[in-house]
This record gives sequence, structure tokens and C-alpha cells, in this order.
Amino acid sequence: MVKKDRAIQRKKEQVKKIAEGAAMGLGFFVMLASLSYRAQVAALLDVVLGPLAKFVRPENFLITILILSVITGVYTSVIQKYTMNWELMEKSKEYQKQIRALQRELMEAKKEDNKHKIKKIEKRRAEVMRKQTQFSGEMMRQQFKPMAYIMIITLPIFMWMWQYASVNLSGVSVVFPLIGVKELSEFFIIRLRMPYWLLWYIACSIPLTQLIRKMLGIRSGM
Repeated sequence: MVKKDRAIQRKKEQVKKIAEGAAMGLGFFVMLASLSYRAQVAALLDVVLGPLAKFVRPENFLITILILSVITGVYTSVIQKYTMNWELMEKSKEYQKQIRALQRELMEAKKEDNKHKIKKIEKRRAEVMRKQTQFSGEMMRQQFKPMAYIMIITLPIFMWMWQYASVNLSGVSVVFPLIGVKELSEFFIIRLRMPYWLLWYIACSIPLTQLIRKMLGIRSGM
């Protein structure tokens, strides 16, 4: 009976992995395919986001971006919370702590020139590193798994913001702290073609996402 239950559980896990792999593959396919139809995707999303931007007004586009950064922060955090194996991530962090502690012990042993202790610590460190390596592939999969789901939603939003900015933000300038007056459609990194409105999105998104993660009780994955 126990063996049968274990076999059923293994089959469920295999089906789950296949489904997750298929979803990730579909997500990356949609992501790559949508890049070829940026204008069409932006026009489709404008049905939803256009009225918001019109209500806020183009000269206040930074407020629209602030609202979108909150929205993206919420669904990004929720997706990560329910798609990542946090026990596995915590286990990885514990191994990293052990390796750092053993490295400090090894340095002390070398200072003391205690060869017996050095050999003992190196053996323990090798064992911990071996265990960590065993599930490194799964760790990478855990990091990439939510990315497919997130990009399916995030890429269209960025396409819409880019399209809207290129049409409506010509001549619209704001005062950035430490930078001064800048036109939102100008590039602050010319080579990468990154406009100032994107700089504002990044400045809003990072702290807001961290706050949302804290409110949802999401632990750090690193």
C-alpha cells in the first residue's frame, strides 16, 4: 500500500513537472512571438490602459507609471509566492551559510597551521558543496519558473508604455532629483535606448515590490 501511494505521488510530481515545463515553454514562446507584434499588442492593451493614462493626462504620465509599478509589483510577488519552492530556497541559503562558516574555520586553521584540522574542515566543506550541487539544477529551475508567467503579463505592459510614450510624451519634461529637468522621452542611457520614464519606473518598482513582498510575507529567494 505504501509503495503504491509513493508511486502515485511520483506520477503526480512528474505530471506537475511536465505541466510546469509546458507552461514555461509557452510563456517564453509568447514572449518571443509578441516582440514581433509590439504595435498590435500595445494597441490591444490600450483598450484597458488608455483610459487610465487619459484620465491622469500625459503630462502626469509618471503617476500612470507609478500605478503600473504597483500593479506589476503585486502580481510579480504573488506569482513568485505560489510558483517557487521556498523550502528548497531556504535549504540553499543554509548550505551557503555552512560553506561561509567552514571557509572562516579553514582560514583560522591555516593560520594555526593545523593540518589535521584543515583536512577535516576541507572534507566537511566538500560534502556540503556536493549536497548543494546535487540540486543546483532544480534551484535554477525554481528561479526561472515564475519568469515565464511574469513576462506574459509584463511585456505587453512595457510595449504599451513604450508606444504611448513615443506618441504622447514629446516635449513633456519633469524635474528629476539630482539630475534636473529632463524630457521623459529622452534616453538617459543612449546606447541601450533607455528613456527617462523607464528610469522612473525602475525607481518606483524596486522599493514598491520589496514592500509588497514584505506585506505578503514572501521571503528572499537569495
